[in-house]
Order: sequence, then C-alpha cells, then structure tokens
Amino acid sequence: MAKQRRVRKDIQVGNLEKKKDFAPGTIRNTDGSDSRSDKELGNLRDEYGEQAMEGMLTGPPKED
Repeated sequence: MAKQRRVRKDIQVGNLEKKKDFAPGTIRNTDGSDSRSDKELGNLRDEYGEQAMEGMLTGPPKED
C-alpha cells in the first residue's frame, strides 16, 4: 500500500479543492463561512489549528 503524502502548506484553497475533486466552496472557515480560494492552506492552519483542519479537508466529492 502506498504511503499517503501530506498536503503542502503553500497550496491555495482553490487549487486544493480542484486537486481533491471537491466542489468549490467545500473548504470552509470554522464559523461556517466560505474560505477565500486564494488563501494558502498554511494560513488556515495557523488561524484555526491542526484539529480544525481535519474537518475542513474531508469534504464531500463534487457531483457531476
């Protein structure tokens, strides 16, 4: 089984949503608002912590 790589912290939210095949707006702030697509993942981790990020990155896949 292949080892899963960690997502780089300098990736932008919009690019991560495309890479993980999430619908646009899936990654949200902890207050429920949509996070900006040009914000870097490392900045979200700094603001909300690693525990809050777990829920943000396991969004539903986008429907066709």
